[in-house]
Amino acid sequence: MKVNKSLKLDYASVWVVVTALTILALINVNIYQQEQLLAGGDVVIFELAPVDPRSLMQGDYMALNYRIAASLRQTVKEENEDGLFVINIANQGVAQFVGIYQGETLQTDQRLIQYRVRAGQVKLASNAFFFEEGRADEFALSKYGEFRVDPAGKLLLSQMLDKDFNPI
Repeated sequence: MKVNKSLKLDYASVWVVVTALTILALINVNIYQQEQLLAGGDVVIFELAPVDPRSLMQGDYMALNYRIAASLRQTVKEENEDGLFVINIANQGVAQFVGIYQGETLQTDQRLIQYRVRAGQVKLASNAFFFEEGRADEFALSKYGEFRVDPAGKLLLSQMLDKDFNPI
């Protein structure tokens, strides 16, 4: 009996194709979820704390730190911890720290925010904002970061704002 070698299945090739398609599907699901968050998430604004805005290896970017992180840092006791905290959305949508989330019912002007602490440093959504080369002087005027937040407290940085809450 003669076997047609051209039709013989190469399981390794099939496995590579299936894996590649799965990865591509997961990436597209993540992109879709982030687009939905940008389109429909609640707006929360965090006041920025100053940091050095340049990196020779990464190009033009701003390293981000948030004033609210200082309040959270005083409350969190662990060096490495993940959790949720509660904010009030004050005037102009600027977030004000309330406390660590303990399962209480939130008021209408409150939101949950995810955080993580690594080596004693509080991390919120993004710790860097990349921008086009040559715009460093514009972004040096950033006073606030505007985020979208979902009900689970996941943050996504949408834009940087100046002292008058105008997009940069």
